[in-house]
Amino acid sequence: MNIKTVCAIALTAASATVFAADMPDFQVVDINADGFISLEEAKSVEGLEEAFITADLNKDGQLDEAEYDEVSHG
Repeated sequence: MNIKTVCAIALTAASATVFAADMPDFQVVDINADGFISLEEAKSVEGLEEAFITADLNKDGQLDEAEYDEVSHG
């Protein structure tokens, strides 16, 4: 592994940790209280819109609480 790869991995891990530390509770982001976070609701949290596609593990276009926990708590 070269130094660029190591740096990229370290920065990604650090970014994810900082991102997760600032994440509000699921219920706060689930504005309409339907038990899911839509892409529109995700836009209210800085960085979540960008992580949404990756976080949506079952590819149903919304995040359930388990998917949100995975992205918010790593």
